[in-house]
Amino acid sequence: MSQTMEQLQLIRGLTLWQPWAGLIAHKFKQIETRSWSTDYRGIILIHSAKRPVYPSELEPFSEYVSNFDFVQDLGKIVAIAKLTDCVLMTDEFIEQQSELEKLCGNWQPGRYAWQLSQIQKIDPIPCPGKQGLWIPPKELIAKLILDQLI
Repeated sequence: MSQTMEQLQLIRGLTLWQPWAGLIAHKFKQIETRSWSTDYRGIILIHSAKRPVYPSELEPFSEYVSNFDFVQDLGKIVAIAKLTDCVLMTDEFIEQQSELEKLCGNWQPGRYAWQLSQIQKIDPIPCPGKQGLWIPPKELIAKLILDQLI
C-alpha cells in the first residue's frame, strides 16, 4: 500500500471487540456493520479492543476462530485494510451477502455496511483504541511505514 504523505495523514483506526477484529484480520469478515455512516474512505487500522472475549461470543464462529489468539491480540492493531464504501443496508443488499458475512455482523435495514478491501493481517502492534473512527498516533504510522506495511 504505497501512499502519499497526504494520504498517510488521513489514516484512521477502528476498534472492534474480538472475535470480530480477528474475523476481519483473517478475511472471514469483509464488511463491518455499524449503526452510523461515514464519509471516510481510505486506509483503516483494525484494532482489537482490550475487552475480554466471552466464550458465548465465539460459539457461532467456532469453526473459523479455533486458531485465533485473542488474549495476545487484545489492545493491538491486528490488520490494515481500505475502507472503500459505506452502504445503507436494504433488504435486497442484505440478501446479496454470504451466509458467513451475515453471521459476522448486525444486518438490519437502516444500518450501514462498511466495505473493506485489501485486508492484510499484521503482527499485532500495541496501541490504545477509542470509540468511533480515530486518528492513530504518529509513532504508529511511522512504524507502519518503516515496516513497509503502508
